[in-house]
Amino acid sequence: MELSLPKCPLNIKREPNGLYVLDGCRKKWVKFTPEEYVRQTMMEYIISSGINRALVANEQVVEINGMKKRCDAVIYNSRLQPIAIFEFKAPTVALSQKVMDQIFAYNRELPVPILVASNGLQHICISRNEDGISLFPFAELQERLKICAG
Repeated sequence: MELSLPKCPLNIKREPNGLYVLDGCRKKWVKFTPEEYVRQTMMEYIISSGINRALVANEQVVEINGMKKRCDAVIYNSRLQPIAIFEFKAPTVALSQKVMDQIFAYNRELPVPILVASNGLQHICISRNEDGISLFPFAELQERLKICAG
């Protein structure tokens, strides 16, 4: 399936039980699902802008109401402060209010200035600061991340 993200090379291998993609941030092979395709493509796009791969945490654990949840991806700055949370869905999954509630729940526990929800076809980019929240165009994402990363 074509995503509305720049094409990037992904390292994919076939195993008897399916396809796997190399997650360069976690340094391990993971099942190549539609959601993982979106995550890997987006993260490679972000890293291509100059964000250090070592500052990207995929499947970052966050505790919400005493329960451990996993943010799909968190980007940190060079001082190891979180600057962005990403929530990924498969291309067939709509970016609904439920998805946005999920990313905002993560944000309550892990305050960051940038929130991104993507199904690979649609991207919702949100800026948070002391004045509130606002949407911004996906085309600005790389530059905003570089500014926050310092």
